[in-house]
Amino acid sequence: MRVFPSGFLWGVATAGHQIEGKNFFSDWYAWEKLGKVRNNDTSEIACGSWDNLERDIKALKELGVKAYRYSIEWARVEPRINKFDDESLSRYRNFTIRLVEEGIKPIVTLHHFVNPLWFSELGGWENRENLRYFKRYVEKVISFLGSFVPIWITMNEPNVYSIQSYFKGEWPPEIKDMGRAMQVLSNFIFAHNIAYGIIKEKYPASMVGIAYNFMPFKPARKYNLFDRIIASRLDHIYNNAFIDSIMKGRLLKPLGKGESAERIRGNLDFVGVNYYTRIFVKNASPEPEFPEPVTEKTDMGYEFYPEGLGEVVLKYYRRYKLPIIVTENGIADATDEKRWRYIKTALKSLHQAIEKGARVVGYMYWSLMDNFEWKEGYSMKFGLYETNFQDLSLEPRKSAEEYSKLIKENSIED
Repeated sequence: MRVFPSGFLWGVATAGHQIEGKNFFSDWYAWEKLGKVRNNDTSEIACGSWDNLERDIKALKELGVKAYRYSIEWARVEPRINKFDDESLSRYRNFTIRLVEEGIKPIVTLHHFVNPLWFSELGGWENRENLRYFKRYVEKVISFLGSFVPIWITMNEPNVYSIQSYFKGEWPPEIKDMGRAMQVLSNFIFAHNIAYGIIKEKYPASMVGIAYNFMPFKPARKYNLFDRIIASRLDHIYNNAFIDSIMKGRLLKPLGKGESAERIRGNLDFVGVNYYTRIFVKNASPEPEFPEPVTEKTDMGYEFYPEGLGEVVLKYYRRYKLPIIVTENGIADATDEKRWRYIKTALKSLHQAIEKGARVVGYMYWSLMDNFEWKEGYSMKFGLYETNFQDLSLEPRKSAEEYSKLIKENSIED
């Protein structure tokens, strides 16, 4: 495998709700209890990480990772409005300190899809006035963890959240309204701005960014003008408008009407790239069609297209001229037969992007372990480690051994 830059952050990623269990005061847990998830799965136990943090650290050490991306669960930190749980915050802090002691750099996400139930009942992210609650939450977390965390992600995939929850209506609160979806996405910009300001004021040396899902839209018929036009429009809405708005200090359509928002301009230290696949689009009436991939697929039904990682990284490095961290990249593969091939091909393309000038700080494979994969429940296996959901033990897959070997071969320190 090619040698990556000195000090490159090799890591893995998880999210609290998907691995911790016992996140009982969240909107997702309430929704799961209504039987909304495949096989009636719930996150009640998940991977049991909340009670097995040392188990997770052991797995991280076995892999030899240099960084670990994980999230703080707001519903655990503030289970009732105005009632913060300092014991939970202390547990997060102690875990973070343990990572630092083991030489693993913490990369902490403040919001990863899940809200306190009380926040959702107040209108959640649709209501811009509710951002004051997010502000308080961020201030509280920073007071406990700020001195130990060098890299912060204010939010994970705001585009995915707004579309799944407010346009497709497939996640809580199950709303199908494009206008409301764009209002939520717009409010996320200001939520990011709030968190960015809080962190940078107290810890100006910290890197603060967003983990954003980039999914290239390609015309199903390469030479069809209308396919190319609709692919370009969807690319703008899904991939470009959000971060473009931050960089330009204007709320671009469809997040706004182009109105100035100078206070948000340039408030990003890096771009977190979450990449899994690309999607083809065909112009049709009354709505565009998305043909099924005819090539190899992952268990999620995505096209197996790991080489797209480097293409996305190079495109958005050139667009924004900001450092890139690959904050998620992975594959659902229950047999583990495709996983290492996916990772190896993705990293080859990433290295090519670096050779062409992209400044890439690190790569976080999704995920450390099999976990609660949202509406798919426990049916999708993304983990380098297989999770035994009976005794909550973790067993490294062959792909984990290969990834660990790659990290050792590429661990060149400054």
